Amino acid sequence: MQESNGALNIASRRGIYYQAFGIYGGAGGFYDYGPAGLRIKRKIEGLWRRSFVDRLGAMEIETTTITILPVLKASGHVDTFTDPVAVCTKCKSSYRVDKLLEEAYSASGNEEGYESVKKMKAQQMGEKVKELGLKCTKCGGTLGGIEAFNLMFKTEIGHGSGEVGYLRPETAQGIFVDFKDLYRIHGFKLPYAISQAGRAYRNEISPRQQLVRMREFTQMETELFFNPRKEQSELGGVRIGDIKDRELLFASAGEKERMVKIGELLEKKLIPNFYFAVMLDIENGMLQKMGFPEGRFRFRQLEPEELPHYSKGNVDLEVNTSYGYIEVAGNAYRTDYDIASHARNSNTEICVNEDGEKVVPHVVEASMGLDRLLFSILDCSVTSEGREWEWLRLGKEIAPYTYAVFPLQKDEKIVAFAKKVLGELVGAGMDTYYSETGSIGKRYARADEIGVAYCITVDFQSLEDGSFTIRDRDSAEQERKKLGDVVDKGARA
Repeated sequence: MQESNGALNIASRRGIYYQAFGIYGGAGGFYDYGPAGLRIKRKIEGLWRRSFVDRLGAMEIETTTITILPVLKASGHVDTFTDPVAVCTKCKSSYRVDKLLEEAYSASGNEEGYESVKKMKAQQMGEKVKELGLKCTKCGGTLGGIEAFNLMFKTEIGHGSGEVGYLRPETAQGIFVDFKDLYRIHGFKLPYAISQAGRAYRNEISPRQQLVRMREFTQMETELFFNPRKEQSELGGVRIGDIKDRELLFASAGEKERMVKIGELLEKKLIPNFYFAVMLDIENGMLQKMGFPEGRFRFRQLEPEELPHYSKGNVDLEVNTSYGYIEVAGNAYRTDYDIASHARNSNTEICVNEDGEKVVPHVVEASMGLDRLLFSILDCSVTSEGREWEWLRLGKEIAPYTYAVFPLQKDEKIVAFAKKVLGELVGAGMDTYYSETGSIGKRYARADEIGVAYCITVDFQSLEDGSFTIRDRDSAEQERKKLGDVVDKGARA
């Protein structure tokens, strides 16, 4: 797959994100965000919070990023959280074998071969590496046998204590471990959702593709706990009748994607239950609000060979990028695997009391990768349509700034009025930035490049009647408005 030069150029030129530790030559899998990138990132997280936490009435928590060994032993991460790695026998470079095979099949246009990698065991991968004659991309050396490499970052807790800890590989385990205390304190009824957004860490073998495969990244996860013997048809005000006729671009296991109604997915048992359906529907709406073009993302049902050890059903949300389809969210029916395992390993009863009965809840999980979402929307929204420059057609809910304020000229009165407009907008809680450097055309171009939703230009007429021009990023059309119109509209929004 080819990189998106447009998105990459804008990201680099405007510092949306860039490799960390650059003055020291950088380090693979670590990226920093500049001002515009951080604002877009926070806007996406805010949209996730409104979509999941607020919409479902979920409880949002924050747990530690260092996790003790017993937790990750119980969750299965110590024994199963591995990737297949092959090491060059000559220069000792390491490669993640499944990705090496996918890249080889992709380069040759072998779509069937590309999809088959997801089902391969380690031995099959080794055979395919030899069959395709894959070599070390750095020195051309022969690749050695495949080993299982655990992806967790290991550390020691305390000086000389011998107590092992890990940087958490996911935010979910903190939710499961805290479940008993949260239930004791808040006494919620099932079904109930608990969410968390925060950093996670995976020691990727060969990180690449910018924000797609990182060693430090941000997850946004929601765990929905429910009674498996008493499924309801309503969740957070969402009823089955509200969503059953909505359509998703869905690829059932081994099939091509097609538009399918949520009701059909449930009837044909392509998804486990109503709670799972709600998660998919929320994600679909969230990506639409982010500005993803129609047809650029799909939901793909994982085949049995692809399922994680804890899952009885997975559907990945994938975006078609310049790298091909990449997973930006994983939806899993985790059953009672995590709760039961932590209860057993900690020798603690973890359950909910419902009508005098002790219930071990089952879990449906929606886990979204914030960095991958950001990369994907940049990749999908960059365009030069109608301009002489490339710009970002982001959904206006995730634009880094809603408004940019420009004085047309460096006239003292115009500048003073422009700064008054800026102050009023900022005071009304609107994301706004100010610039008086460069021609107005160049300022429009710079704002478009990072996806600013609207540009306000103050001119001599502004001094006469208090109006200014407001330019819409997508259409580039301008109209005159007064400050009260904009501030009132923002307040209502």
